[in-house]
Amino acid sequence: MAEPDFEAQLTRLFAEPPAFQDAALFNAEVAAKLDRGWAMRRLFIGGAGTVAGLFGAFQILSTRFSAEIAQLSRNSGHSLETEYSAGVAKINSVLTTPASAEAVWLAAALAVVALAFAVTRIVEEL
Repeated sequence: MAEPDFEAQLTRLFAEPPAFQDAALFNAEVAAKLDRGWAMRRLFIGGAGTVAGLFGAFQILSTRFSAEIAQLSRNSGHSLETEYSAGVAKINSVLTTPASAEAVWLAAALAVVALAFAVTRIVEEL
């Protein structure tokens, strides 16, 4: 059987980790690596959200423009200026219809939400 004094000393030695001279530097390096990882995750998540939002907006707008583009290609005998004017008129008519106005308002609302998210992250970092 071991002596109680030796056991107490052994328990104390294993209970407290040894102090190294570069402990503060090691802690700073680990914290920097963890912070960098979170920054990259936020960047990837934000990038994926942006790509998904652009893809969704493209899908919404492409369904509206497909018929107009097909009609413009059928009328290919017109001059370039006539085609340009017709295209601008179609875009203006699409933007003034209620369905596309909802898409524009939705995009504006999502932009405001993204801006608010960015501001809260910046304030959190300060």
